[in-house]
Amino acid sequence: MSDFLPNRDIATEILSRLSTKELGSARCVSKAWNSFISDPAFLRIHSQRWTCPSALFFVIRERSGAGFRSYFHLKKAIYIGLHDSSSKGQESLFRFLPERVVLMASSNGILCCRGLVPSVRIKNCDPDGEPRLELHFMIYVCNPATREWVAFEPLRTGNSSVAFEPVRISSVAQYFGFTFYPNGFLANTTKPCFKLVGIQNSKTLSNSYSFVIYSSVTKEWKTSEEVLCCDYTINQNKVISVGHMFHWLTMAHYMITFDVEKELSAVIKLPGPELESVECLGNSEGYLHCVTANLTEIQVWILKDYCKPEWTLKHKLDLVEFCRGHTELNHLLPRLERREPETDTGVNLVALAFHEEILCMLVKPEKLISYSFNTRKLSSHCTAFAVDDYFQRYPAIPYSDSLTSINVPEGDQTSGANSNGI
Repeated sequence: MSDFLPNRDIATEILSRLSTKELGSARCVSKAWNSFISDPAFLRIHSQRWTCPSALFFVIRERSGAGFRSYFHLKKAIYIGLHDSSSKGQESLFRFLPERVVLMASSNGILCCRGLVPSVRIKNCDPDGEPRLELHFMIYVCNPATREWVAFEPLRTGNSSVAFEPVRISSVAQYFGFTFYPNGFLANTTKPCFKLVGIQNSKTLSNSYSFVIYSSVTKEWKTSEEVLCCDYTINQNKVISVGHMFHWLTMAHYMITFDVEKELSAVIKLPGPELESVECLGNSEGYLHCVTANLTEIQVWILKDYCKPEWTLKHKLDLVEFCRGHTELNHLLPRLERREPETDTGVNLVALAFHEEILCMLVKPEKLISYSFNTRKLSSHCTAFAVDDYFQRYPAIPYSDSLTSINVPEGDQTSGANSNGI
């Protein structure tokens, strides 16, 4: 370290202010630089300093023909940079993985995907004598910034089969939540690890849900003993994790929560009147947030205590005042100011995602903006593609790039690491 900088504290203070892309280039300067920047202690400090989203992922449905491929909802991911004008498509994003994938979730700079096309296996015959076909997707957990990845099967367990119906694994992207712990899951562990939690209708009880869990520590799936009695329908693609808590929006004004540490679930009412639209759930400062909207304002609520699930209003944007204060939104004022609630159903300003005090919004048809509640700054971003009502049903996924290792043990399938990621 002496040939690099004489003081590690000074080096940490300076380099931790560089972006992930700049650090990737700095690692190529020398072996000493690479060793220092790759140190988990430094990466932990860097990730804590760079928590704001650097990009948004849009997962959109591809046009597909009839038959087998159409059944599996062919999708592609679009990357929109929030700090620059970059926009990338599916092919350049995940070319380091061995197959085409569908993006499922993002957590602390790590992405979780599933294979696009399943492998088909013939199992034991059904009672009528016909062979049973089981469909298996690979799941990939990867860091696009370092191109490190690990793959495993959704149904692989130690001694028994997870209670997920094989034919329904095509819905894995809709009903699975993912979280990555860069500093370990428990207080007595510091190695990075991740967990996936899936939700499905219970096989034994009607109007109930059960849960399956995958841990990178044990490398096994298990079916939780927890069963939640609930008749609300899960809203596809509306899942988010905050710490050890997983959350699924339902088609009603409620969400389902699951504590992966205690393996306990609950149903919690969402904030605001039931007639208000729930735009998205978000993670900021370690707490769950919920963004709601009505004809005149956008509201951001925070939930701090799951034992007493009372939502507190944290931010409120009056749409008329907000658009009046930003020239790039002035064209929306005539419609807002002459609004007739009984005939007008909405405005062309839609909240897509909320992460670390940054609200990302869509100004239809093709303008993406972000607003920081900390700095009160509004930014416009390149989209490079037309955005329509379809994206409201498939929300944006915030992404914060990081050089943190996913802690792939030796012997696991991985592509290694380099600094030529996104």
